[in-house]
Amino acid sequence: MEQNKSIIYVNFAPYDNAGRILDYLKEQFPIVILFSFDFHRLNKRSQSNYLKIFQNGRKIQETKLFKLPTPEAILFISLPFITVLIGIQMLWHILKLKRRLGQFDIYLTVNAFTAWIGNILRSLGIVQRTIFWVWDYYPPGFPNWNIRLARWTYWKFDKISSISSDSTIFLNKRLIELRQQIGVLSTKKNYPIVPIGTNIGSISFAKKHIIGHLGVLKRSQGLDLLFDNLETLTRRIPDLKIEIIGSGPDENHFKSRVKSSQQVKFFGFVKNDNSVEKIIRNWSLGVATYIPDTSNAAYWTDPSKIKAYISQGVPVITTSITPFSQEIKKSGAGAVIDYFDRQQFINAVITILKKQKQFKQRAFLLAQEYFYQKLYPKLFTNLG
Repeated sequence: MEQNKSIIYVNFAPYDNAGRILDYLKEQFPIVILFSFDFHRLNKRSQSNYLKIFQNGRKIQETKLFKLPTPEAILFISLPFITVLIGIQMLWHILKLKRRLGQFDIYLTVNAFTAWIGNILRSLGIVQRTIFWVWDYYPPGFPNWNIRLARWTYWKFDKISSISSDSTIFLNKRLIELRQQIGVLSTKKNYPIVPIGTNIGSISFAKKHIIGHLGVLKRSQGLDLLFDNLETLTRRIPDLKIEIIGSGPDENHFKSRVKSSQQVKFFGFVKNDNSVEKIIRNWSLGVATYIPDTSNAAYWTDPSKIKAYISQGVPVITTSITPFSQEIKKSGAGAVIDYFDRQQFINAVITILKKQKQFKQRAFLLAQEYFYQKLYPKLFTNLG
């Protein structure tokens, strides 16, 4: 990677520094061009689309990009317009930057459509090599026709980008096996796996009872399970506190469930990663109780929230929908429960809170196996 001087990196908020990937790129490349877009409202003013340029780790330029004002209710209907707008803005700004900075060495993205854009840029001689780091699979079968159509369209880009990029890398084995089963990828070829990394922080053994949640506030994340059982848990643990970091389409739904409660704190979208880690460090446990559903994208991905929890020595309660749940179970860094068994959830909370020290130590040990500086060099090894 020493010969590579510049990289274009494209992602979507709030995941552009998930697992400290942006920090790693700034450590490794003298020039980093970041395009960050968002779909959901992540705070009251809404997170902006932006272009940032970093030189030797320092931000030297920030340009706010145009964002189509879209109410959440018609988000999926507006997706074609949003997508076209993203593509046009990327091409416009990258062409301008090429005149100033010359050809770019690497183009990295985690999204199928923006990977397709990267391959166009490569064919135009604007970037030398492209990397598609596959984070997701969105099952086409979904009850709502508009979401089903959006997912079908995305899958078309996914198939093209998976075979056309110079290097295609996956978060986990499940994403590879799916594409091999349906004939998109060869079963005879080995594909690299690079999961989302951890950023090793510090562990707190303060005697507190705080349950936390980090991430975009959507019902599919399973946060209702916590609120469904909050009254029961409070009777068992009178000093119990709940802290929620993040915002999203169902934020008002969750807030309405605890309007009169003094024990639940909503931080909203917290932009600074160090601030997020400082809050998480004080938690007794973190929840990632995804709803088991065949159309839930969490079944295929590597949840960044779990990596953020264990990075600070915070044990996890999750469901078996995510592949990483097996690591949680095997390491004893938390509990894997049946989402529909309320008693299992309550018992897991009580057990972890009673034995916080042991669970925290196991979570912290697991985090060290996934330290981002050990994982991310593999993103670039197949490029030569």
